[in-house]
Amino acid sequence: MAAERAFAVLGNHELNLLMHDPKDGSGWYFDNRPQDDERYAPWQHFPIAQRSQLHEQLAQWPLVWQRDDLRVVHAAWLPESLRQIADAGNTPIIQQYHFWEDGFQHAFDNSGWKATYQDEQHRLHRELEDEQSTMAFQLGVAHYDLLRSTANPIRALTSGVEALAPAPFYANGRWRFTVRMPWWQQYQDQVPVVVGHYWRHWYDNPVPTHRQGLFHEPPTHWLGPQQNVFCIDFSVGARWRERQQGTPLNQTRFHLAALRWPEATIVLDTGLTANSIRSR
Repeated sequence: MAAERAFAVLGNHELNLLMHDPKDGSGWYFDNRPQDDERYAPWQHFPIAQRSQLHEQLAQWPLVWQRDDLRVVHAAWLPESLRQIADAGNTPIIQQYHFWEDGFQHAFDNSGWKATYQDEQHRLHRELEDEQSTMAFQLGVAHYDLLRSTANPIRALTSGVEALAPAPFYANGRWRFTVRMPWWQQYQDQVPVVVGHYWRHWYDNPVPTHRQGLFHEPPTHWLGPQQNVFCIDFSVGARWRERQQGTPLNQTRFHLAALRWPEATIVLDTGLTANSIRSR
């Protein structure tokens, strides 16, 4: 990136760092996540002396890259969210983010769900992060997460939009009551979009229930009615499981991948290449 041979867009994890918002798996950067060391170690901790420099670099990253023949965004290409951000002009992204979060909080406070949400947070503070707890569906938390996924356009582009889940499920350190939605089913533009974020599977193992509504296509296939959205995330973040099990890299099930453009060739970090496929 320093030599401008590579470019990056912001994703939800970079935003967590920028907003000083520790989440599951961010103990490599934040000091108040001892539970992450228990779950994900061995890993390297980012040097404290370099954190301000990293923060400054991330604050300069764009939310999207686009040109006439291609669009790149971390999670979702949403025209209304892009319009809202464009209307903010040159306002720095951190300032924009806080503006939209304040708007979300105001909207939620007036949604009728605030008291229910606060009661659930008070009663179930520990249980909401405990995978072993028996969890009923919490409507307050569900509607908090549901509104939060759409009210902040920066969050929407980097985390995607959500819908109420059919049942509670545990993922990424807490119980959840909303599921990610396949926004690409409503994408009608002709320009192709490349995203990550969604933990697609290259292998044939059963897909977790909360992700079964995302991908009905094989891993090499383009998505959406125009067959022009491609998710290049093949769950490389799950390699911590393989480290714990002693799985060698040549037997990995989780891949770092790229889409070579304009050839539309999938390239895995193992050296495997495959043609991406449009089914129509």
